[in-house]
Amino acid sequence: MFDDGRHFIRTTHEKFDIITSDPIDPWVKGCAALNTVEYYEMCKAHTQNGRLGLPWVIVGALMTYRKSWFDEVGVTKFPETWDEYRAAGKKLKTQARPMGQSLGHTFGDPVVYWYPFLWSWGGKELEADGKTVALNSKETVESVKFAVGFWNDAYDEGGLAWDDSSNNRAFLSGTCSSTNNGASIYLEAKKKPETYLTEKGTPLWKDIFHTRLPKGPAGGFIYPGPFSHMLMGYSKNQKAAKDFLRWVSSKDVFEQWFTSQQGFTLGPAAIWEEHAVWDVDPVMKPFKTLAHGGRMTGYAGPPGRPAAEAVTKYIVVDMYAKAIQGMAPEEAVKWAHDELVKIYV
Repeated sequence: MFDDGRHFIRTTHEKFDIITSDPIDPWVKGCAALNTVEYYEMCKAHTQNGRLGLPWVIVGALMTYRKSWFDEVGVTKFPETWDEYRAAGKKLKTQARPMGQSLGHTFGDPVVYWYPFLWSWGGKELEADGKTVALNSKETVESVKFAVGFWNDAYDEGGLAWDDSSNNRAFLSGTCSSTNNGASIYLEAKKKPETYLTEKGTPLWKDIFHTRLPKGPAGGFIYPGPFSHMLMGYSKNQKAAKDFLRWVSSKDVFEQWFTSQQGFTLGPAAIWEEHAVWDVDPVMKPFKTLAHGGRMTGYAGPPGRPAAEAVTKYIVVDMYAKAIQGMAPEEAVKWAHDELVKIYV
């Protein structure tokens, strides 16, 4: 089943044994309605007591970039810091090869990029108590100020309206030099080597590399996306569902699926970092340790329901978008801080 969750629960009479949640935070536009007391009460009316959650995989994003284009502007080693990355992007953009990233209201790309960007400057939504909103800080303001110049210098300005597929299309069509994304761009190009070519007529996939996001003053971070299976309490097939989950999560069966992913997904435990799949293609190997240095939304608090609501309302993403479109950085940060207060207080 794939549908608007709130609408589906309100209108269906069906019951399900197992639901796969992808990912833990409901990122789809409009899903703020799924993080209200009313919605949870409505769900409760459709369930019986008891439920089971089982981790499945982690899906995350890394920088995907055109190695030859960076080489051509004198950047033979991928930039380690945002300053270096911005400088490279400025050179690339003058050659009609801008970087690309979404700042729109779309499923995943804006969140997995702009949250780590915020953290890398020392910004955070909350204090460790999980209640005190801490977004309006010097660190956050500095990150927004940098983002404004960075966007104008290096990025395709159309990214303000991009969805999650836009950077894939731009990269594969040769109009984007670098973007934060899962391995889908590379795997698609590799799957169709005669379709996706460089300007020199060579297979595009051979010019694509992956690496972690650049570092800011506070370090470098990743936002990994955990996927889980959920066994519904109302299911009348508890034993069969649990048997299925045991089977599909057993090492031999899961390994078949895991291998088929070619590194697009990470296993739910560290043991899968030692799997032979990571030795097949060196371009995919950086995904092996993607979850290291990961943080979740709501940092430095827990990634609970309020944090998910903030994501679905795109508060952090819009903070950067508003400043890039002309709002003073200080005002953009204050606006975002106040929006978080409405959720947490």
